[in-house]
Amino acid sequence: MNHSHDPLSQPRLEKHSLPVGTDSTDILIAGKMARHITILLCFLLAFTATFVLKARDRRNFSPAADATLSFGGSRPDDAQTNSTGLLPIIFLHGINGHASEFEDIMHLIRAKYGTQAPTMHSLGLCDGACSLRPLPAQRDELVDYLLSNAADLGIDDEEGFNFVGHSQGGLLARAVIQKLPPALRVRRYVSMASPQRGQWGECKQGRSGLGPEIEKKMARPVGWIAFYNFLAQNELSVANYWNDPRHGHLFRREASLLPQLNGYSDNSEDMADQKTNFLRVEKAVFLGSSGDDCINPPLSSIFEYVDAEGNATSLSESLEFSQDTFGLKTMHQEGRLILQNWPGNTHMSWIRVHNASTEKSLFELRVLPHLK
Repeated sequence: MNHSHDPLSQPRLEKHSLPVGTDSTDILIAGKMARHITILLCFLLAFTATFVLKARDRRNFSPAADATLSFGGSRPDDAQTNSTGLLPIIFLHGINGHASEFEDIMHLIRAKYGTQAPTMHSLGLCDGACSLRPLPAQRDELVDYLLSNAADLGIDDEEGFNFVGHSQGGLLARAVIQKLPPALRVRRYVSMASPQRGQWGECKQGRSGLGPEIEKKMARPVGWIAFYNFLAQNELSVANYWNDPRHGHLFRREASLLPQLNGYSDNSEDMADQKTNFLRVEKAVFLGSSGDDCINPPLSSIFEYVDAEGNATSLSESLEFSQDTFGLKTMHQEGRLILQNWPGNTHMSWIRVHNASTEKSLFELRVLPHLK
């Protein structure tokens, strides 16, 4: 509080000498260090605030979300396994993506199986820049949506459905699976080019939706500054799975999704339940490519990563597998886990269909067989 006083009534300040053993040079140095630290903290705050606000602007002014794209019946009776062995399929797009990205794939399946094609829905609950919202919030909304609309989506409680996600959508789909109660079962889960062990570096495809200026801040040397803080974690999805191995303690403490999802965090109180939920999946398929031009490191999609020196680390070395934090090792031992690297394929190859070509698409060759 500020109080007004008569200057004449102020006690006279007396000069004091420095305490014994104190060098005035030390005080000057300490003062300069304090100023430098203050300037650095202000810079970091400004850096993060600018980053987050620009991302928020892009998110708030994105086009209106597409409606969910659907093919096939929508009654529970239609959800029974048909002669093709295909159950209803739910598709989930990646960051800055749209439900319409799966339209060609759904047409392909429809053309291939005709009247025996399964019910299919490409969810458009958070299209475009909306997908930059924090993933824990997106996950909870998706869980509620699936539970509330299972019948309308043609999903039978006992038969369940197949869940296919691309890029961030594959990671989000797993987050949903690990929270779904027994009332709703995922039979086959397919993750295509998804950052399952995190992202550490720029997406060369420019798929983040943040714009070139902000994407530069996703470079490895500075990404941890932009993402490991309260502001970014509550505004940007990519911050929730940014995994910088050089700042592992910050990752485990600050990232609000991946440490809890993969079992890195000591605060994962419901990890046992998440593992139980994931192990209800009949088959889990993780697909990726060493030629991916967005996921960084590329084989994060199949739980391979790099250490603090940039050296490659294998699945078997990962905490997720070695300690079986959410069920990967158990699934492997039971023959229900598939991890495949298909070299030479770019990030968007997984959802492209060659309509004017007789060449089969990557989806038809490498994904569709897993859904039978």
